[in-house]
Amino acid sequence: MATQIEKLRRDLVYIRQAFTGLKNFEESASALFKILLQPLHSLHQLLDQPTQFHIHDSREKQFQSKLRVHSEIIIKLKLLIPSQHQMVLNKANPLSLTGVVFDPNKVLDQLSDLHFSKVFGESPTFKDFRVVYNSLCVTTKLCLLCFAVFPANEVIKKGLLVHWWIGEGFLNPPVDGKETVVEIADGVFEELTKKGCIEPLYKKRRSVVRSFKMHPLIRSAVIVIAKDVRFFDFDSKGNPTANFSWSHWACLMNGSSHLTLANRPDLDPEKLQTIFSVNEAYPDFSEVDWSRLRNVKVLYLGRWHSRANHHIEVDDVEFFKGLRYMRHLIFFSLRGISRIMELPDSLCKLSSLRILDLSACHNLEIFPETIGLLKMLTHLDMSECYLLEHMPKGIALLSELQVLNGFIICALHDLSALKKLRKLTINTSREDFPREEELIVFHQFGSLRKLTIAWGGLYLPAIQLDKRIKLKNIAAQRTTSNTLKSSGGNQTQDNAAPEPATPTGIRNHFRKIPSSLPAFKRITGTTTRNQEHFKELEKLDLQCYPQMTAPSWLMPGKLKSLKKLYSRGGQLQNLGQVHENDKWTIRILRLKFLSELKLDWNELQVSFPDLIYLEKYRCPKLTFFPCDASGPWLKP
Repeated sequence: MATQIEKLRRDLVYIRQAFTGLKNFEESASALFKILLQPLHSLHQLLDQPTQFHIHDSREKQFQSKLRVHSEIIIKLKLLIPSQHQMVLNKANPLSLTGVVFDPNKVLDQLSDLHFSKVFGESPTFKDFRVVYNSLCVTTKLCLLCFAVFPANEVIKKGLLVHWWIGEGFLNPPVDGKETVVEIADGVFEELTKKGCIEPLYKKRRSVVRSFKMHPLIRSAVIVIAKDVRFFDFDSKGNPTANFSWSHWACLMNGSSHLTLANRPDLDPEKLQTIFSVNEAYPDFSEVDWSRLRNVKVLYLGRWHSRANHHIEVDDVEFFKGLRYMRHLIFFSLRGISRIMELPDSLCKLSSLRILDLSACHNLEIFPETIGLLKMLTHLDMSECYLLEHMPKGIALLSELQVLNGFIICALHDLSALKKLRKLTINTSREDFPREEELIVFHQFGSLRKLTIAWGGLYLPAIQLDKRIKLKNIAAQRTTSNTLKSSGGNQTQDNAAPEPATPTGIRNHFRKIPSSLPAFKRITGTTTRNQEHFKELEKLDLQCYPQMTAPSWLMPGKLKSLKKLYSRGGQLQNLGQVHENDKWTIRILRLKFLSELKLDWNELQVSFPDLIYLEKYRCPKLTFFPCDASGPWLKP
């Protein structure tokens, strides 16, 4: 925070020097400086000793709010500084950004409305941004404009943006196959970051970026351009609207969905290509004529916020029947929507669908058996659908599928035909998963790069298990007798699951293994090695593994391409079998909630010579690990 304060202090010095001798701005600048000097917003103590003052955690939020006010006012002051070559002055009211006579109490309410100011459009800052925007290629320009629908400084996940851009057709893999869509998207993010358009968010010093945000000033500039090129429509407060009278995109805002898509003479639903819910908590499509939305390519009704407490609920799922008309739909999201208990067969008529996001649909119990009709589907996400108890056989027919999250183990061999599968997340309640015959199936996934196995059911973490039981009870009160009949098979097992005493979520009555068990089980050179089942696997994530000894296939000789290994929860006491002359090729290792794992730092270094990043959390028996207070260690 000291760095942030120092930056603000330098900006204030710069502004004061720039305004020296500019009498026309004296009144405007004075009004804003008075706000900065008010006791309510004062940072006097911080500015006196910016590099030495330490803010206690309990007061950090208070100072952050003050810093936010200072930042916004300083942005506006900097906008008033004229270009060295041309002074754009409004002598009657130099700070007409606010559109009001200067009142220190009112200025703060107008700080976020820069995009509606004529002065902002003529300011050197906006002109500089226009130069940056014009330097981008068409694809990158379109990708950048998508950020305008999100509020400033909101955390936006990378995966959502990539899926949206794929649905719009902004990103398409080249015919020669030299780059994947994700690699193309990474190039877009990198360019936008280098040019200051977006800000990457790093978590615990990790090198991989999974989220971004946009500064309020940059968003204001993007809004101006997005409206100019008719990418979206915005209301008087800078919020995107559902008006698509001169655009191909519509955004659903709180309480507007029932009005937005209703029949209106000035709207032509046939030209609409994207419907994106920004903050519609209770979408109502009872008056929508879905037959006129046949050209929609992106239908995002779910939750995009990184905060899971953002609630979305539907009262009537009859609108699903209208999906049969949307033959051009590519990206469909219902992420985090409550009270969806069953998906109709009409969903499977979406012949162009490539990405289906059903994650965190906590009430979902029944999946259509005709899912195999979605021949173009490449991404299917069913993670956190806690009441979904079996998978339809039709998944085996999705030959283009590359990403499958939330697969519930019934018969793994059903997936053996999915030759393009790159990422797989499996939920299972079997202690012995995977068996030898299932390892053979894994061997057939020649393209598999990322694998997550979560041992659930009896081994769900306490919080997750609690959540599942509560959701099941709620759903039972609302479902019909037919639904109850179809979902009651495992009710006894779920209700009978013992609640674990520790955060690991693993039952405490497994057979005990001697405490002297080494962290790495060494194997002599004469031991016979089995077949390499995961030849191309680069990332392995084991969640709540229910045994104390690591699986027999967790060894360097069988995971030669592995670069990332995560283990979270469970009673694991060692990290697999290490052959006498073998070394792990792992570069990133994350260990969390492993109360029984015994490992010494020196021993780890010997077996993991390529390690560059280590993260541990609540692993009390890991000794002499050079991790800081927040958990991670980075190789010097």
